[in-house]
Amino acid sequence: MKANFSAYPLVITLVMCCISFSLQAQEVPFEGLSIPISVKEATVEPTLGPITEISFTETTFDFGTVEEGTIVTHVFTLTNTGQEPLVLTDAKGSCGCTIPQWPREPLAPGETASITVEFNSKNKMGKRNQRVTVTANTDPAQSFIYLTGEVTPRSDVDFTISPSTDELEEDASQVEAIDPDCFAIYPNPTAELLRLDMEGNIGATATISIFSKTGQLMAERKIDRVEGTIEFQVGHYPAGLYIAHVKMEGKQMQPRCFVVVD
Repeated sequence: MKANFSAYPLVITLVMCCISFSLQAQEVPFEGLSIPISVKEATVEPTLGPITEISFTETTFDFGTVEEGTIVTHVFTLTNTGQEPLVLTDAKGSCGCTIPQWPREPLAPGETASITVEFNSKNKMGKRNQRVTVTANTDPAQSFIYLTGEVTPRSDVDFTISPSTDELEEDASQVEAIDPDCFAIYPNPTAELLRLDMEGNIGATATISIFSKTGQLMAERKIDRVEGTIEFQVGHYPAGLYIAHVKMEGKQMQPRCFVVVD
């Protein structure tokens, strides 16, 4: 009987050691301290950068009635109406049939740019309200633009609103007909980046506006002091002919033509 009672202290000691080890295993040493693990405490709140404001010339474009299979392309013009650089971090369509393209470079206060939205109506029928969510350093962070209209059953003839190869060739050949004083920018055509050589105007004030052949404002930038070559991202523009109006302080406006290709 004594042998059985003498075993109890040993059992109790082992149990207490296990409990002590279990409690210690719930803590992690950090610079001499024991901090309990907590998922909530490890959460880091995101930090926000400078906030600015965005303004769209229009937020909804009604493309009317088109046949199923038609590709609708529209350009939305926007302006940074705040006091900080505007950064468009994302633009996402409500479905895979709606694809936006937008400039990645920051827009200075007062600068104008554009977002091109393409809607492929293949297998889409009836009334449409295609939404694009634009995310930027604004408050609220998300803005919305829409393509609305109706898609009807298609006939045997394919149709697209986007410019064809023949139309692009016609655009390039009719540059002088649109504006006799307009001269092409080298390299021409371009696909991603437009570069304007401003070496002869260092230190001057300039305003550069880019228009489509239909007269829609695609981008506008005011430069307080020219320091050299000026670049515009044009890869998100629909394929076609464009004219850059370059207005230098105290000088006559100079139109410069270029073609964007797919």
